[in-house]
Amino acid sequence: MVAVSPGAAATTLAEQLSETRAQVDSLAEKLENQRRVTRDELSALHAERAELQRQVRLERIRQDTLAKLRAERTQRLDLQEGRILTMLKPIQRSLTSVKRYVSVTLPFKREERMRRLEKIEADLAVTHPDPARALTQLWRFVEEEEALAGEIDLSQQPIELEGKRLLVDVVRIGMALMYFRLPDGGVGWVRRTEDSWRFERLKDAQAIQTVKNVFADLEKNRVLGSKRILISTDAPPASDRKLR
Repeated sequence: MVAVSPGAAATTLAEQLSETRAQVDSLAEKLENQRRVTRDELSALHAERAELQRQVRLERIRQDTLAKLRAERTQRLDLQEGRILTMLKPIQRSLTSVKRYVSVTLPFKREERMRRLEKIEADLAVTHPDPARALTQLWRFVEEEEALAGEIDLSQQPIELEGKRLLVDVVRIGMALMYFRLPDGGVGWVRRTEDSWRFERLKDAQAIQTVKNVFADLEKNRVLGSKRILISTDAPPASDRKLR
């Protein structure tokens, strides 16, 4: 057995204590670092929570604002719908009257005229119609119909004659008289019966010549003077009338 001197034992103990102190200091430093990291993380979490709470408050305010705006918009839409319905009824009644007028007047391009009215009618049937626009279009149509009554016009249109659909030249004198010329050179007129208009081929030689003269003068850009023309009545007499 080796004897250890008291001085050596004290030195060894001092070294152990020094190592232990160093380990404790190291552990204390690590602990302090960990505490600092934990404090930083907690601080970040607190800040994040505060930000989330702020965003939640802002979102609630936004939600309340949107709900208020939605309620106001719904109220405005309800009022607007009520005004639209109030405006729609007289426009629809006017549209019905104009369609009835077109259906009984001279059958000049009637299909085309009716399609325009049906387009206005369809525009009024959508979920959110624009009555002001529809009224403007209807009024423009009425003005054009009024203008037709004062015109002498040379144009073309399809007609139904003797079971066939033909594209013919037509002379329209206002909305009172209309003559047509067939592709084969034959001519005819539109005659009013009790409840409708009829396209009829002319067979009388004098009547045929009268209508051909009207076509010839218009195609030569002549002003129609005093002429004997056919008047569309139940019986087809001839009558002197000055056309200007």
